[in-house]
Amino acid sequence: MRSHCMLWIVLLQIAVLTYGGIGFAGTWRDDFEDRNTREWTIYNLDRQVENWWVNKGEAVGRIFKRGFMSLWLTGELDWKNYSLSCRAKLVNEKNDPPSLGLTLHDRGDEDTRYLFSIDFLFGTVEITKATPNRWFTRTFPFVAEIDTWYRLKATANDGQLEFQVNDQIFTSEDPEPLKPGQAGLVVANAEARFDDVTVTGLNIKNGGPGRPRAVDVKAKLAITWGQIKSERR
Repeated sequence: MRSHCMLWIVLLQIAVLTYGGIGFAGTWRDDFEDRNTREWTIYNLDRQVENWWVNKGEAVGRIFKRGFMSLWLTGELDWKNYSLSCRAKLVNEKNDPPSLGLTLHDRGDEDTRYLFSIDFLFGTVEITKATPNRWFTRTFPFVAEIDTWYRLKATANDGQLEFQVNDQIFTSEDPEPLKPGQAGLVVANAEARFDDVTVTGLNIKNGGPGRPRAVDVKAKLAITWGQIKSERR
């Protein structure tokens, strides 16, 4: 009996480590299959400049005039310390430097946000802290191609900033972290497509228009049980 109790204690400890302790991380997702955009808002919309819509299961962001950036936001202003990931590609560019990317901790009219972007003209990746008075940018070399899908993941965690493009990881640090804020997609001087958006964090609630992906807890426990039995032999 005692051995069974000890075994369940071990299982509980493993489960706590696996799922992040008492606070379970949630995931908000949108795969754009239902063409529903009600949970998204174009920041400071100017219909002469920009538009966002869904086409063939992908989100499309387009700039109509040169020299503009557009933000398509979702989520809550209390979202903090989370990751935003998606697939993205640039399909059409203007003459000015075209770019696409992600925004985190975005507070809209307060004009504070973290921007994670790929610049297709200059061949760089940029991590930017944007405030009303100044932008602080760290730049890294990265040559990207038009009409090519890239896997993007941006993370802000107590001032630790990380941007992953496919298998390459770029990092920066903000000693004075921004307040919490929404997540979003970004396009500048171009037309871009995005898909398979997920936002994950401790204060993110499971939800969003995307199809739910079930977590098979029984399978995880079965694997753990097998490992324990193997180690005890």
